[in-house]
Amino acid sequence: MLTWLIMAVQPLTLAAGPSMMAVPPTLAVAEIKITGDEFLVLQNNSDKDIADLSSYWLDEFNSYNPLDIGVSKSSQQLPAVKLAIGQTILLSSVGMNTCGAVATGKLSVNLGDTAGFLQIVQTGLGSLGVSQTPVDALSWSSATNGQIQNVPSSSKDPKGMYYRYANGGIYKWQLADLDSNNACQLDVSTGGSVSTGLEQAGGAVPSVVGVTGNSSDAGLPADDVGLAAPRLSEILPNPAPPQTDADDEFVELYNSNNHPFDLSGFMIQVGISTTHKYTFPAGTMLQPLQFGVYYSSETGLSLSNNGGQVMLLDPSGNTLEQSDVYTKAKDGYAWVYADGLWQWTTAATPGAKNVISAPPAAKNSSTKSNSTTVLGISTGNSSGGNSSTAGTSTSGSLHPAILAGVGGLAVIYALYEYRHDLAAALYHFRRYREARRAAGQTTESANTPRIAL
Repeated sequence: MLTWLIMAVQPLTLAAGPSMMAVPPTLAVAEIKITGDEFLVLQNNSDKDIADLSSYWLDEFNSYNPLDIGVSKSSQQLPAVKLAIGQTILLSSVGMNTCGAVATGKLSVNLGDTAGFLQIVQTGLGSLGVSQTPVDALSWSSATNGQIQNVPSSSKDPKGMYYRYANGGIYKWQLADLDSNNACQLDVSTGGSVSTGLEQAGGAVPSVVGVTGNSSDAGLPADDVGLAAPRLSEILPNPAPPQTDADDEFVELYNSNNHPFDLSGFMIQVGISTTHKYTFPAGTMLQPLQFGVYYSSETGLSLSNNGGQVMLLDPSGNTLEQSDVYTKAKDGYAWVYADGLWQWTTAATPGAKNVISAPPAAKNSSTKSNSTTVLGISTGNSSGGNSSTAGTSTSGSLHPAILAGVGGLAVIYALYEYRHDLAAALYHFRRYREARRAAGQTTESANTPRIAL
């Protein structure tokens, strides 16, 4: 287990060296470890609570001078938590001992081992758009440049840790190492001697990185202190047949730490108005970077198909993780956390990364439709909804009245277009009939027998 120090409150006076840890009167960096297992401690040293830290960002540059040519920058938004006056938040690259920080989170920006520049920026919305106001900054290098100089090159050197103090109205940085007898205390070396340590001043200590609130270490397995709480990652409330609710419903957890997480005494709670709990037995371990799947056949928990919620509680009953409330669960649909939100997927993946397969659009049971086909693209109007399917042909029949109308129009058009020809043909036909009639009368007269008198 990592045991790097995280200081959370004002330290005691030192017998030698800097007189007291102090930070500027704003949201400021109080402690930093640049090499190895990196971390930052940010303190609200302003005169009011910060209701939402997510309006602040960290900007990290890969040079002690951010204006140098070719310098790159990475940024990170702070967690959406409240930070009262004097409170601190810990951001670390790995799970660590919190030692009094009331909120914790992942340190996403990478602090350069040889040189860097870090600033805290507050964002806001003004008349000209989004504004960014720097509220604190520091620089460092492994040479003699920057506010922190001669940063130890060894990633395992405990003296990669620095804390801030005031000297004549100027804020400076002091190199320190860890007190081997106290995981929440620094020893400051000055001129080869070791001074009195900087001690935590008491108060409730959050037990698990990622927890905000007033949980304590009481009842926690010793190896869990400082580790990130397991994440709720997937819930299957309504397995599809032939699976059954009694055996195949499950809740999935993910251990994001590089260390095993001891779940002994932790609890899974299901339900909203009426809740039920399952307590993990002693010795239940969740391995590093692994998923743990806990089926209803093992936990005895019943997940409601008509809506519910799942929580992970520590041994003291404090809520560490909770899912969003889900609505009615269809057969085989899993409620998963992916892309920063809870959502439904038709592909349950117990023990593996979540896969988002969007549920199909809802359709009515009626399949009666009228459709026509134009250039291989079927467009239809059905009682189940409108559809357009490229490359798919769907045949249909036209109403007889429509066919009769089209035929009638064609006949009328033909009569109009060829009216002169029809008139001439009719004229010749009449002349022909008259000629035939006259010829017939002559023949009949010649063949009539005469009667002598």
